[in-house]
Amino acid sequence: MITNPVKTKKIRSVFTVKNKKHLSPHLIRVIFEISEDQAALLSHVQCGSNNKIFIPPPEEGSQPLVRTYTNRKVDLENRELIIDFVAHGDNGPASAWALKAQAGDILEIGMKESTRALIPDADFYLFAGDATALPVISSIVEQLPSYVTAKVILEVHEKEDELILCSAADISIEWLHNPRPEKGSRLADVVRNTQFPPGIMKEYIYVAAEYTTVRDLRQYFKTQLLWDPHGMYICSYWKAGQSEDEHSGN
Repeated sequence: MITNPVKTKKIRSVFTVKNKKHLSPHLIRVIFEISEDQAALLSHVQCGSNNKIFIPPPEEGSQPLVRTYTNRKVDLENRELIIDFVAHGDNGPASAWALKAQAGDILEIGMKESTRALIPDADFYLFAGDATALPVISSIVEQLPSYVTAKVILEVHEKEDELILCSAADISIEWLHNPRPEKGSRLADVVRNTQFPPGIMKEYIYVAAEYTTVRDLRQYFKTQLLWDPHGMYICSYWKAGQSEDEHSGN
């Protein structure tokens, strides 16, 4: 019997900035209004899923700059779409846009409908990421049930960038500080030295960070530990010295 694959509905709409707040020295939260029509479109968009944001080009007539960002939350009750941006000055177009964004500004955003959870069921989770993964990991742990345990390792610029992560699960958080993430990271070393609790039936690893960290950890879990590929998600969010356009072309 041949079954047709389920088509994923793509959504692309222009959203208006409702307000903006600095969560920390290096994290900006932009809150967009969700209209009645948009609420219907977003009814099956997962919190923490990827978006494509279309940044207005610096020159009129040019194509918008496309960047991938996680939505921090789709709040249909309050009609708010929340996206957190890592602030690193004008070095990146998304950061530059977020720094200058004001209420009433507009931004075109693309999303996909999905009924699939971001992570599978497990008894123990290990989450590891740098500042770029803070929004998605925060969103995921917020959705964890109370009967699971999770270890979270997050690398941010400085202590002032640490946030409170809310979860019904039993989570422990280890913060690393790295003011120059483009110059290297010790995140991979810390993850390799992490001890998994004994007697766990089902474990799941989620890693999102810079390319070098991701490459090292993928090799470690796949080659050295022979980890079940279905029991991990290890994704490169950026590569030092390259824009997203250059990195995604690799």
